Amino acid sequence: MKGVNPFRTAGQWYRGNTHSHSTVSDGRLSIADRFSAYRDRGYSFLVLTDHGKVSDVSKESRTNFLAISGSEVHPENPYSGELYHIVAIDIHEPIRTERVHPNEAIEQIRAQGGEAVMCHPYWLGHTILDLLPIHGFFAVEVYNDTCQQLIGKGFSESTWDEVLEKIGPKFGIAADDSHGVDHDVFHAWINVKAPDLTMGSILQALKTGCFYSSLGPEIRDIEITPTQVKGRSGETIDTHRIHVWCDPVKSISFKAQRYRGSYVPAKDGGWVTEGEHVVQPGTKYLRVEIAGADGKKAWSNPFFF
Repeated sequence: MKGVNPFRTAGQWYRGNTHSHSTVSDGRLSIADRFSAYRDRGYSFLVLTDHGKVSDVSKESRTNFLAISGSEVHPENPYSGELYHIVAIDIHEPIRTERVHPNEAIEQIRAQGGEAVMCHPYWLGHTILDLLPIHGFFAVEVYNDTCQQLIGKGFSESTWDEVLEKIGPKFGIAADDSHGVDHDVFHAWINVKAPDLTMGSILQALKTGCFYSSLGPEIRDIEITPTQVKGRSGETIDTHRIHVWCDPVKSISFKAQRYRGSYVPAKDGGWVTEGEHVVQPGTKYLRVEIAGADGKKAWSNPFFF
């Protein structure tokens, strides 16, 4: 098995948002007010990602809060779809996108030491055909609150699953994409496990997938242990058992490619707080998804086999 299990990794949990805007582009708050709002809500870090712009945000960091510079860039789509929306985390110079292939835009991001996230594919109408030719991104937005609040297309779970099956290991991020003051803020976040609240530690945790995403309900623990199952011919096959503990929710889903997952619903109008799944032979990846009665979810990053 490959993949970091943040629940069994040393460190502390830090809540953050990786997608936000200020009046430098199309947000309604100044840079200072945007960061202040997230600090006041108890967040540990925020990435500022104004469209096509990069701002110096260093003065917004505090002892218990990390301000991270970034950008949202929009290279053309040579495959006949909408422009790509790519969040660049931890860059300090603007990314050139005019007459630039999206892969070159991502190369510019990575050349600065940054990381790229493919944004809100459902809202953009992007399918696996748009994402298959793209290289170098480390994550996909599994949820985007602005897209959900505006037109109800905030959830991109099926696209993430297609990426995991057809492209390979990529992480999932839930983000506010905050533009306003109340309608698209503090609704979606990632919980990052890191040894300390420093740029190096947070970025390393992001790059290795040492985090999970939430809209409210929290995953409390995930335990992965070796086990064995019998194959169709009676042979013994080594595999893994995954056990999850979480807030009281209405369902726990173990999602893998095609039919290899399982579903644990609450019974008789009650709640479920834990569930278990034995990884089936041939499983490429498995991720945990929990859902509350109000439709709010949380997502682990995938474990790869």
